[in-house]
Amino acid sequence: MLIIDPQLGNIDADITKFKQILYNLISNAIKFTPENGHVTIEAKISGSFVQISITDTGIGIPKNDMDKLFQPFKQLNPYLTREYAGTGLGLALVKKFVEMHGGNIRVESKVGEGSIFRFMIPVNIEDNC
Repeated sequence: MLIIDPQLGNIDADITKFKQILYNLISNAIKFTPENGHVTIEAKISGSFVQISITDTGIGIPKNDMDKLFQPFKQLNPYLTREYAGTGLGLALVKKFVEMHGGNIRVESKVGEGSIFRFMIPVNIEDNC
């Protein structure tokens, strides 16, 4: 599902890096969500920032692994690396690219219920007509 705030203006972003942020977060959500699960992407205004959330009903992330999520070359579980494939760089790049745009990223997750990756970057609110 895609939900976009109609008040959303232009986003100050490097388009290549912004696409990579979205690609990595959305592909992870899809990769770790079962076939009958759901992925929701929401973009909304939050003050002078745009907040983008990617929510899934996937496998979730254990609390004790949260601090490893954005570290380069860290895989949370060797079993998952084999089953889902990955280099351990995707989320590290996401964090770096978000911070390069003056933003921040955070995650909420429950094992067996899913995850929410939420990032915020500055936005210009203009008339887009």
